[in-house]
Amino acid sequence: MTWKEAYPDIPLGQDACGIIAMAEKSGKPSHRIVRRTLESLYRMAHRAGAIRGEGDGTGIQTDIPRELWADLLDKAGLDPNLAHNARFFVGHFFLPKKEEAQAEAFFAQLRREGQSLGVRPLLFRRGEVASEVLGPVGRRTEPLFLQVAGLSPDGDAPLWELGLRLEAQFPVHVVSLSTHTVVYKVRGSAELLKRYYPELSRPEFKSTMAIGHNRYSTNTLSTFEQVQPFGLLGHNGEINTIERLRREMDFLGIPRTGGSDSQDLNRMLEGLLYRFGLSLPEAMDLVFPPVLGEIKGLPEELQDLYLALRQRFGPLAQGPAAIVSRHRDEAVFATDAMGLRPLWQFETPYEIVFSSERGVFSAEEFVSEPKPLAPGEKVYLRLTPEGAKVLPFDRHQRLVLERMAARTPVAGYRIHLQGPLRSAPPPLAGGSEAQVEERPAPPPLGLERAYGWDRWDQAYLEALTKTGNEPIGSLGYDGPLAALNPEKPNLSEFFKETVAVVTNPAIDREREIEHFSTRTLLGRRPLPDGRDGGRVEELLLPIVLEEDQALAEAFGTLTLAEVRARFKTRTLVPQFAVEEGLLAGLKRLEEEAVRAVEEGAEVLLLSDREAFQGGIWIDIGLAVAAVNRALMRRGPDGVALRRKTSLLVHSGGVRNLHDLAFLLGLGAEAVAPWLMEEKARALEGRKGVAGALEALRKGLEKVISTMGIHELRGYGRIFSAIGLKAELAEYFGTRNFLGSEGVGYGFLELERTLLEREGFLRAEKVLPAKDFRFNPRIYKAAQEVASGQAPYAHFQEKVRSLERESPVAARQLLEVRFPERSGVAPEEVDLSVGGHSLPFVISAMSFGSQGEASFRAYAEAARRLNMLCVNGEGGEIPDMLGKYTHWRGQQVASGRFGVHAYMLNSASVIEIKIGQGAKPGEGGHLPGKKVSPKVAAARNAVPGVDLISPSNNHDLYSIEDLAQLIEELKTVNPKALVSVKVPVIPGIGTIAVGIAKAGADVITLSGFEGGTGAARLHALKYAGLPVEIGVRRAHRALVRAGLRDKVEIWADGGLKTAYDVLRMVLLGADRVGMATMAMVAIGCTICRGCQLDTCHVGITTQIQTVEEALAHGLKRFVPQDLERAVEHLVRFF
Repeated sequence: MTWKEAYPDIPLGQDACGIIAMAEKSGKPSHRIVRRTLESLYRMAHRAGAIRGEGDGTGIQTDIPRELWADLLDKAGLDPNLAHNARFFVGHFFLPKKEEAQAEAFFAQLRREGQSLGVRPLLFRRGEVASEVLGPVGRRTEPLFLQVAGLSPDGDAPLWELGLRLEAQFPVHVVSLSTHTVVYKVRGSAELLKRYYPELSRPEFKSTMAIGHNRYSTNTLSTFEQVQPFGLLGHNGEINTIERLRREMDFLGIPRTGGSDSQDLNRMLEGLLYRFGLSLPEAMDLVFPPVLGEIKGLPEELQDLYLALRQRFGPLAQGPAAIVSRHRDEAVFATDAMGLRPLWQFETPYEIVFSSERGVFSAEEFVSEPKPLAPGEKVYLRLTPEGAKVLPFDRHQRLVLERMAARTPVAGYRIHLQGPLRSAPPPLAGGSEAQVEERPAPPPLGLERAYGWDRWDQAYLEALTKTGNEPIGSLGYDGPLAALNPEKPNLSEFFKETVAVVTNPAIDREREIEHFSTRTLLGRRPLPDGRDGGRVEELLLPIVLEEDQALAEAFGTLTLAEVRARFKTRTLVPQFAVEEGLLAGLKRLEEEAVRAVEEGAEVLLLSDREAFQGGIWIDIGLAVAAVNRALMRRGPDGVALRRKTSLLVHSGGVRNLHDLAFLLGLGAEAVAPWLMEEKARALEGRKGVAGALEALRKGLEKVISTMGIHELRGYGRIFSAIGLKAELAEYFGTRNFLGSEGVGYGFLELERTLLEREGFLRAEKVLPAKDFRFNPRIYKAAQEVASGQAPYAHFQEKVRSLERESPVAARQLLEVRFPERSGVAPEEVDLSVGGHSLPFVISAMSFGSQGEASFRAYAEAARRLNMLCVNGEGGEIPDMLGKYTHWRGQQVASGRFGVHAYMLNSASVIEIKIGQGAKPGEGGHLPGKKVSPKVAAARNAVPGVDLISPSNNHDLYSIEDLAQLIEELKTVNPKALVSVKVPVIPGIGTIAVGIAKAGADVITLSGFEGGTGAARLHALKYAGLPVEIGVRRAHRALVRAGLRDKVEIWADGGLKTAYDVLRMVLLGADRVGMATMAMVAIGCTICRGCQLDTCHVGITTQIQTVEEALAHGLKRFVPQDLERAVEHLVRFF
């Protein structure tokens, strides 16, 4: 049993924290360091989370208190001088109290395992704690605190192996196990730490250095073992690439902890030190490398170093972070490459300090001006008897260079900066040759259908080839989930991408573009210490072309012929024979992959071009997942076969950006989309291929930016499935919603689909796959209700009939069981919520995206109905300020357009927009042609100028930042509720708890189907989850955390009817938002061109008259009438 198994109800998640590290300048141990570190943690209490006054956790790492242990050894009849021996170790362990009976067995097994590793335990004891000081949750999760002391002649490496063996056999958490340091931590506030561990207050408890950590957990509950510091580090931040980092742990044979991202980061560093023999500075530079832009500005020898380290490891620990780390007498302090979490360096007369806050000491105590570490900066500190020695970043880099070069050569690696190596540039096509270029015939439609293409994919690729950019659309996504799609799409369609929310924000690609990289590696990468490498090529783009070497070079990539010429390549065909079946074919493919790598293949070419020749195609996503899983088999060196090769996917099933990101996330190093390349060439020739490559490059940057990642190599399985059977979902290793062993799309259904697909190649007539949409089939019925031509029941029955016939959303499968008889008449039902008569909200739409008449109509209708209407990020029309206060919500988002104190006081709700369902992790763009003088005045902008909202709020990089903004808004308007709007993603329950602890009054959950504004078509279709999944999970998480009564849950995203409202309320929502239906009520015809400023019914345009419309080239235009629009809205709602 593991610790996680012992506490199955405690979900894992993220946290954001306060950290402090302090070293004695003199190098002599003192109790002052311990006391001052504890006091600093008290002063950073605002960086710790709490539920009903009970803190999330705090901890401290110190030297082994040798005087204290000498006394304990003496009392046990052992030689007290052993405590001062360099081989003396101390271990701290947590064992769940319900496993107390195993304590003696644990000690006995520790002795046996220790002996096999050369470790000699001398003293076992139950550590002294004061349980009575804990809060109720702390008491519930309090473990036994066990201590062990002994001798380890070979240092910390065998102790680490001992800890791994014990964790595999007992539900024990190794708090610390070292010849140098110990860790004390508690589930509670900072002031609780020394009360819970009395020995921390003893004068003889001395240390030369201490690391302290306050935890702000966004978990539903925190536990003792999740509290920091861990054995090597204290970490304030999020590892956005944690899935990819954990995969690298699996490759290298470093066991996962089963805990948080910070725990696995600590475990990875331990593995690099104890399995591969690296020092702490080397390991930190390996795991947290500089961005490429900085590497290019370094001296050549350092360029060599960091390009070598990128091959050995890479940017697999991206995300906002400040880190304080220590191993033996060395310490390294660092910030993430983007500098998104603060870490200050300063000195007092006695200490060298690194802290999240300058204010842990008074300014009078500083003997140097506090200095923030720059993005990606590292500072090295060494403890010596003569005093603490500090090396700045440049000297730290030289130290790492010296140590790494002593292991294996690093010279010459800088040649990889420019991409694939070529002895001579290929001939470029001349202008005259380009003019007479013959475009090939387009691929047969039957071939496209066999590989899963539909009309949406065809239109998407056409836009890429013509513009070099992704296409834009409006009004959300109202097509079916893959599990409900009668066209039986490829497996990639069952997956939705995840984005960063609150504690690990998205990155602003447009303003941070110099940090972004879509590079990938092909070949056999060396181990972290430089051993066992083969040929490696660094591609600037993970897309390999079938032909056109010159174009490949222009994009920094290779052609298939070049890959085959440079690497030992083995081709695998993802197909199965009809007589063997899908599962048997998949098993055969896995065995072929294993055999190929064992025989030395440096690149596995998974090619489906001939998959239908003599067999049936295996869905390429499943093939990649299966091969990756099979190659986790370890070789004699303990390293997975997968790390000894690269996977190049040559597939006709790659139809769009999502497919590309999906395959790369599953583990492919590069993709050669042969059918996409052929179609692009047939559409627009070479220019079309170049346009598609450019659009896909920018698209990949956009995808990773929404997850707070700036280098593609860190992108992993950051997506989740909807509606797969467990047997199939298991192959992908991701979260799977609304599927089980018996329900969903499984191997049987998939095999049937793939067999049917083969028939398209033989059919005489093939039609394109349909792209069904829901809203165009219902908007007229809604408008009949709004205009008074039909009762509401007419519209609702129209929708319900379509839901039964062609459901597109999971919630449409939910049927409410009404009692046969009700004792309440409809007119007696109370629908009021919080001073409003209805539980409806007209969701946020801004002035600018909406025309003036429609914008005013929403607010006035809400007033007449006594319900809420939220203004989007676009300021308020001046004469509306204060007119609708009780019925108005005002939005504060990343652009802060038109935000001022008067506006914030003209609302009963202030909504902080972290993200929205239509384009989670992305910002907004109001074209200059829609910025009229009135719009500019409301937004405090200049008429005719494009207005850009960044993808993230640049003052929100942690949960503490969010708490501060909530407090500021409540100070500006104490009467308003503060709402935080977030997109629905897999960890939404965890996030909802963090938002509630930050002080929000409302959590608005935005599903992926919704949205009235413009967004990339890719984002509309593939990013985020349905709102019904989010409501259920957030509600349950808040209930378990004891916070549900503190916040309201609002839900929006594709909701259409009163029946939808009922469904959401039954799942846990307090109010339900609609925006698209508000637009439909006043005349929207679902043309999906809201961003074009050509709305022919006057809703999403600043055109107000027929004359203006004619001047803009509109052939048909019906201006909005304010009073009529208000009447329609009142009637509809």
